[in-house]
Amino acid sequence: MLRSCSRKEFDKYTDFIYELAMNLTKSGYPTYCDGIKTKVMFVERSLKAFERDTEHMLLFEYEGEVQGMIHYFWISEDHYLQTICFNISQAMEQAISEFLAYVSERFKGYDVLLRFPAENNTAVNFLSECGYECIENDYNNTAFLDKFCEMRENCELIRIEKGNYGIFESLHRQTEGYWNSERMLADLNNWIILVNEKDGKPQGAVYYRAVSLVDGWFEIYGIDMNQKEYDSKLFKKMLNAALLDAKHRNGRFMTFFCDEEYEKATIECGFICIGKNLCYKVHLE
Repeated sequence: MLRSCSRKEFDKYTDFIYELAMNLTKSGYPTYCDGIKTKVMFVERSLKAFERDTEHMLLFEYEGEVQGMIHYFWISEDHYLQTICFNISQAMEQAISEFLAYVSERFKGYDVLLRFPAENNTAVNFLSECGYECIENDYNNTAFLDKFCEMRENCELIRIEKGNYGIFESLHRQTEGYWNSERMLADLNNWIILVNEKDGKPQGAVYYRAVSLVDGWFEIYGIDMNQKEYDSKLFKKMLNAALLDAKHRNGRFMTFFCDEEYEKATIECGFICIGKNLCYKVHLE
């Protein structure tokens, strides 16, 4: 059974829910096993559910006992809903089924995104068996910037601002996903975009943003390249540029989710693989 979680109940079950968050087989994404996030960060993020009108927290009960918590947010104008926490001790399949039934009554026409570690076999197997589309199957990588060896800054790199945004847009316009060219331009103050040029033409771009400036934590959202085929040399050049730039901004951590094709080069640039993230999309009729 699902029911709304009160602030008092959250305080009561915090230790139990965080213990689940540290278990890849019992939790959803974002994971707290990445060497970055702490219990303090977990509590701070969870409490937003009681402060924001577009977030909600549920408790899952099974056989008369609380077995976990689900925390989610939604963006009405985009008909988009995503879980922030899906930590369940027992009866994961039932929790997923009840959650989808719960939100389907309140968010008709929305796309729901559910993210789980590959290690959470119960969740990913159930979602696959239900026929839901797996839209992402990424490696989750962390770079600890205090261990990153600085390289000479590349003079070919251009920092993108509003006045020269067209340079980046020429590379990014074909990219699929939520952060398309229009949304990034509207939110440009929160993005750091570096473009590599050769003979006056853009060859590649890396774009990232701060997750938490207080914690010195950044995340790379993508690397776009002009070539039809993957260029590992250019890819690593852009990745190293982002790491160096983040370090100069007093960064401590960098997160990067990437496909299998790019994982080898990512590790060679100093990232550590935390695990795999699988994202399933469910459309609510």
